[in-house]
Amino acid sequence: MRLLSSPALGCAAEIAKDVFSKSDLRLLLMKAGLDVYAPRNSYSKQDLITDTIYEAKRKAEPSDSAARQGLAEFVRLVAERVAPVDPHDIAAATPFWQLREALRADGIDLRADYTGELASVRLLPLDEPKTPLSDQITALEADFDQLGMTVAKNSYQQAVDNLVEQRFEAANGQIRSTFEAVIVQVAASRGFTSRKQGDGGLALAYLIDQDHLPERDGGAFIRGLWWITHTNGPHPGTSDAGEAYFRVQAITSAVRYLIDRFLPRQ
Repeated sequence: MRLLSSPALGCAAEIAKDVFSKSDLRLLLMKAGLDVYAPRNSYSKQDLITDTIYEAKRKAEPSDSAARQGLAEFVRLVAERVAPVDPHDIAAATPFWQLREALRADGIDLRADYTGELASVRLLPLDEPKTPLSDQITALEADFDQLGMTVAKNSYQQAVDNLVEQRFEAANGQIRSTFEAVIVQVAASRGFTSRKQGDGGLALAYLIDQDHLPERDGGAFIRGLWWITHTNGPHPGTSDAGEAYFRVQAITSAVRYLIDRFLPRQ
């Protein structure tokens, strides 16, 4: 786990001070594994939370993994306490959304899962792909799951696997498939009907021509990247590591842009 920034930790600490009693704060720190950094004597919630987080962060900075994990778990537990009952009720969830924005600046997305009675919260990395890969799901893969985009998710995972294994041509082919699947689903959400596999070009033209994605408002960017993906694709000897890595990173960003703009999720 990366070291969370002072602004993100400060935001979580401020929220915790407001929503937890002093005794609950001590339990919270125990659950997060931060009680070992807590001061023996603290006369206020402010002292307890500030001194504990400061000491844990000081230990975490030289890459103390236990302290880093503890700080991340502290933030997650605070977010879980203030997660909205209704995922669409943004006004009622101001602390949650403030914390989410602070964490996004650290390259982490805060996600609330509403499959159960109470929201459970996860901290997901925004920087895909991870090398080497781990079992931790990324924010983009969570988006694919939530939106039911199985083809896009499978192609994306294969693209990352191939990139890590230095099969660059295959990585290019799979990331192109991811891009196409997302474009087609975005176009379908705006009335486009896909008749066969490989309709990505038609779907993109539909979005631009129907002014859903104007040329000067993202359309030219997406179209240019689309053209790039259709050169030096899955053909042996045509793709080097730098180009393949660029494609995966660029298309990851483009896909996130399209999902955020056209397929909003909680």
